[in-house]
Amino acid sequence: MRRTFETLFLLTLVFFRQREATAEPLTLPRALEIVEQKNLELLAARQAVEIARGRLVKAEYLNPFNPEVAGEAGQRRLGAGGSGTDYGVALSQEVEVAGQRGKRIDAARANLARAEQLVRDRTRLVEAELKQTFFATLARRRRRDLLQHVEALNRRVRDASHARVKAGESPVMESNLAEIRYGQSRKETLVAERDYEVTLLGLKRLLNMPPDGILDPSGELRATPTTFVLGTLIARATEARPDLLASQREVGRVEAETALTQRLTIPNPTLEAFYREEAGFEGAEHIAGAGIRIPLPVFDRRQGELLALAGRRRQAQFDVDSTVRTVEQEVAAAYQAYEAARREVEIFEQNILGRAEENFGFIETAYRAGKLDFFQFVVVQNDLVSAQLSYLESLAAFREAEVDLEQAVGAPLGTGASR
Repeated sequence: MRRTFETLFLLTLVFFRQREATAEPLTLPRALEIVEQKNLELLAARQAVEIARGRLVKAEYLNPFNPEVAGEAGQRRLGAGGSGTDYGVALSQEVEVAGQRGKRIDAARANLARAEQLVRDRTRLVEAELKQTFFATLARRRRRDLLQHVEALNRRVRDASHARVKAGESPVMESNLAEIRYGQSRKETLVAERDYEVTLLGLKRLLNMPPDGILDPSGELRATPTTFVLGTLIARATEARPDLLASQREVGRVEAETALTQRLTIPNPTLEAFYREEAGFEGAEHIAGAGIRIPLPVFDRRQGELLALAGRRRQAQFDVDSTVRTVEQEVAAAYQAYEAARREVEIFEQNILGRAEENFGFIETAYRAGKLDFFQFVVVQNDLVSAQLSYLESLAAFREAEVDLEQAVGAPLGTGASR
């Protein structure tokens, strides 16, 4: 059973290694390019802009009303049992007045501007999700590699422990514990491999790749922490956040819609030209003329629409104010998380990481030389592995906080840095 498990484990590792070896390295900039081109969520969101452009095209028609043609024919009874046929044709056209076309174009352009900001906001969120997933994938792969290194170390220690038992230098219990520890590390490696593959699937989803596609994310998880000024970041966010800009564009759209509705209270005249031929006793009579029809705004003066738009205008302004507060709070919260993660990484790199990496190479040699017994080896190894994993978690948390802060600001962080 144990040999079967080992065989499956080795085959699994070989399979994943072969996949990674045949995949072209995927950098974060390249991943962002692919998302722009292939992400289904973004492709769907961009259609809102095309819909808004269609509305603008319609608003730019010289006249939104098509001409109407009417025809008529009828039998006329004449005296002495006679009859005749009457014919008629008319052409009518409703005409816009009071600058309605210009107001309609203004409303359509405001709607297009709002749609473009909403697409930018969706892009902001999707790109942030991609970056989070990309860095999480790098972190989980490094965790897997670290645990594989620990597993290989435990395997060598197990073999050395077996040799020491055979030589009578240590008790059998030590060999059994070494075997158990190796089995545990092997299990942890498999779990880490599974976690890495799950995160990789999330990355493939964002890139619109099939689950069995080959992907090899490549990049540096570590970054140089930068200090920022909170007030500068908040000011930048209130200028750049597309969701805030979209809410502001909505105010403009409602105002343009209100201006259009006010102009629509002025009725449009309908011009008409007609020609008739009427049968008579002395022959057909020909009548040609023109006319005009103007609806009287007695009952419907668009009171309901204007009242609703006034409420929508106030609602849109409240949305702007609410979004401003939300942006400020999100930036402040992301800034605090970023600062905490930055300080944590700096503590590891200044005080812990170098010593932990140096001692990692000493413990196996010390154990083989008999300078450490097995239990001392286990304690030291646990501390060193814990330090390495904690540093890796700190790097992943820093990258996550960095992406969160960039998402909250809505712009590259370099514009708000204070170096």
